[in-house]
Amino acid sequence: MTSHSRTYRSRAWQDVLLVYRREIGARLATKGYFAGMAVMVALVVALMAGFSSLGADKTFDIAVCGAPRADFGTTAKDVRVRPCSGPEQAREQTEREQIEAAVVVADGHVSVLVRGNTDPLAQEAAMAMSRAWATSRALASQHVDRQRLDAAVAEAAPGIVRIGNSPPTGQVAATVSLLIVLFMQIVGQGSVIAQGVVEEKSTRIVEVLLSTLTPLRLMIGKVAGIGTAAVLQIAVLAGAVIGAGAVSGGSSGPLPGTAAMLSLPVWFLLSFALFAGLFAAAGSLVSRPEELQSVLMPVMVLALVPVGVVAAAAGDLSASWVSVVQYIPPFSGMLMPLQAGLGTVSPAQQLLAGGLMLLATAGCMWLAARVYRASILRTGTTVRWRQALAA
Repeated sequence: MTSHSRTYRSRAWQDVLLVYRREIGARLATKGYFAGMAVMVALVVALMAGFSSLGADKTFDIAVCGAPRADFGTTAKDVRVRPCSGPEQAREQTEREQIEAAVVVADGHVSVLVRGNTDPLAQEAAMAMSRAWATSRALASQHVDRQRLDAAVAEAAPGIVRIGNSPPTGQVAATVSLLIVLFMQIVGQGSVIAQGVVEEKSTRIVEVLLSTLTPLRLMIGKVAGIGTAAVLQIAVLAGAVIGAGAVSGGSSGPLPGTAAMLSLPVWFLLSFALFAGLFAAAGSLVSRPEELQSVLMPVMVLALVPVGVVAAAAGDLSASWVSVVQYIPPFSGMLMPLQAGLGTVSPAQQLLAGGLMLLATAGCMWLAARVYRASILRTGTTVRWRQALAA
């Protein structure tokens, strides 16, 4: 009995491995696979460059004339003060966009010169400089001891106290964007699985395959093969982002760090495994490719719901509902890597969420296998989910 069980298990693994190799070979032999990989890498690198530029510090050139530089107060670190000879030069440099703004003192009055497209931050900085000059002039007219006043203000100056551990908004947006790209891959590769199943069914190739394989082994091998090809794409994507960050000297702006980028393929694999069997089962319900969209819609909606949830959670990751939903599949597939990318979740929490995801995946695979076995050889009319489960 034991020998028979071992032989059966060995044969099962051989069958699954046979289908697995076939699917990987089929994916890697197509130009579309590598074209899709190149498009994904280009998209994510473009996102990386865009968010990095948003997170980069801006420096504004503001010209001052008509009064000593000290009369305009202390400026922020992103403001570079340049002298100008008079109002005409200030106007000319502002119009030609050589400077962002100018603060001009003439006849005892101060004016701020800006363009219509002047950055609001630069305009606010120029206004602050003009107010500093006006304040200095008013204090001088009142014979106020400026040194004593400055010392008293410095002593009573407010300090910034940061509370909570809310991550920067730019980092949240960048991580959510990467996760959306990954979940689009789940939908895309899941559709490839369903398309492959229905093509084999419509051409009756599946009948030949099932003469030597069981439906469950065929489905597992197909899902594992296409899943591996998808993970290879994600690994290349993560490597491209990490490599770009290394080339730029680690200044990746608001993007997640290396540890977070390495965790993304793991969560992608868990999420893909959760939905892959359902996509295969959906493909087995129809006999023609043109009928596929109708049965795929419920699975695609289920796969896209986590995208909406993570978009809502990104506004307040400390909300009580997020602390609960982040453990519930399939939402954990996006919320956990988001939290990991922001450094707001512990390894123990990720392990707990991963364990629950594996249990949900086992349930979905059991459900998908039941539907797949009941409908893969039924041709003609479309088989409903309820009919396949009842069979």
